[in-house]
Amino acid sequence: MELKDQAEKNVFNKEIELITSKPKGSNLVELLQTVIVSLVIVIFIYLFVMTPNEVKGASMEETLKNNDYLITNKMVQLFGGKSSPLFGVFGDYERGDIVVFIEEATGSDFIKRVIALEGDTVRIQDGYVYINGKLLNEPYLSNGTINPSVNNLGKTKIVPNQTFKFEAEELRVPDGKYFVMGDNRNNSKDSRYLEVGFIPREDIKGKVMFNLRSVLSN
Repeated sequence: MELKDQAEKNVFNKEIELITSKPKGSNLVELLQTVIVSLVIVIFIYLFVMTPNEVKGASMEETLKNNDYLITNKMVQLFGGKSSPLFGVFGDYERGDIVVFIEEATGSDFIKRVIALEGDTVRIQDGYVYINGKLLNEPYLSNGTINPSVNNLGKTKIVPNQTFKFEAEELRVPDGKYFVMGDNRNNSKDSRYLEVGFIPREDIKGKVMFNLRSVLSN
């Protein structure tokens, strides 16, 4: 009787093993599924949410430095804008935002700060910037105390016969475009030059969210 019971128990245990054990190769299938889902998520984020950018050059010092890594928000560009039905959610670019855009003359990515919006008037006089006739407060410009070699307060200049034909000329930013400059005004090719000029909204890739150097240092 005991032998019979033991035999039945062994058969029962084998049936449980057959039911609960995974087919051969199922772990590999699960791994592949995880990898594929992860790739889809990464691609979606890269295309529609955010993307990394690396700073090359000194045109945004002292705010951004050469080789800094930035995370750029693409949703403002893709889903925002005053004409977008999602404007209330994603908004639009504002004065003071740092943006990444394609410089049409070279096809390179440029990183600059939005100084004037469409419809604004912009004037540069005696080293200062005036928007709609009022002096623009620019607290992000270095006064030389951080790095004595970088002093940009009151030192915004124009190059004659470029975007501005002469000192103190007042220009209106065309519809759908932006006037941008680098924070290192003495070392920045930006909207003051005809090669860059006013930036069409469609050339902008996104707004800089944060600098990884600053995040990691904290």
